[in-house]
Amino acid sequence: MGHSLPDDIFFVLSKIVWGLVRADSVLALLMAAALWALWSGRPELGRALVTAAALGWGAIVLSPLANTMLRGIESRHPVPQIAGPVAGIVVLGGAEDPVGTLAWGPPSLNEGGERFFAALELARLYPDAPVMFTGGSGRLKRADLPEAEVARRVLTSAGLDPARLILEGASRNTAENARLGRALAPARAGRWLLVTSAFHMPRAVETFCAAGWTGLVPYPVDFRSHPGLGLRWAPAESIQTFNLALHEYLGLAVYRATGRAVRPLPEACLARP
Repeated sequence: MGHSLPDDIFFVLSKIVWGLVRADSVLALLMAAALWALWSGRPELGRALVTAAALGWGAIVLSPLANTMLRGIESRHPVPQIAGPVAGIVVLGGAEDPVGTLAWGPPSLNEGGERFFAALELARLYPDAPVMFTGGSGRLKRADLPEAEVARRVLTSAGLDPARLILEGASRNTAENARLGRALAPARAGRWLLVTSAFHMPRAVETFCAAGWTGLVPYPVDFRSHPGLGLRWAPAESIQTFNLALHEYLGLAVYRATGRAVRPLPEACLARP
């Protein structure tokens, strides 16, 4: 299916819009508007805006909403039991810290570093399978060091044979991961193990299916939600959790609307058990 927006416009718009609709931005904008209303002699509007901000903050921080939303996403694709030959391992970018790597020297990772641990373990279990990393930069201003270069340093320094590594360093988002990665994937029999964070896996699967991948086995890692209600006094963590979930729900809706993700999944996309 063709995309209704060119990739460059889609990328820039997605970054700008997300920067405005994320929870911390909305709460900050509400408080700024409340201050403006109070100082401009509109106390009723100011009180209403402060109340809206307080209720929103309370719903995110003091209720199980954020954890429940994230758990709903992370539970869609359980960790699989892998059967049959493995054609290759695909690791999606997003766990790398190019700025930190440039600043300090050793390759730096963020909280999504489990993607690399999983890729290395799968590479050990399936020594004939190539390992593809796909990721360039998801920033509006590209980093001086591509994510793919950080990934190369992490994987090869951990012992992965460079001859097994396929690097795609031009993609900026999941849709480009899928499309550009598919162009580099060697024709091999078997299943492609798709490694990314659990909260990102539903969108990754639908996007890879839309790009024409077949024989995929989702291999989620980096689970962030907690069992039960997940209630805890951790305001910053709760807002981050809510943002993760909101980003994926909105991202999946937008990807489907623009043809970058597909639902229902084509029959051949996921490997049969």
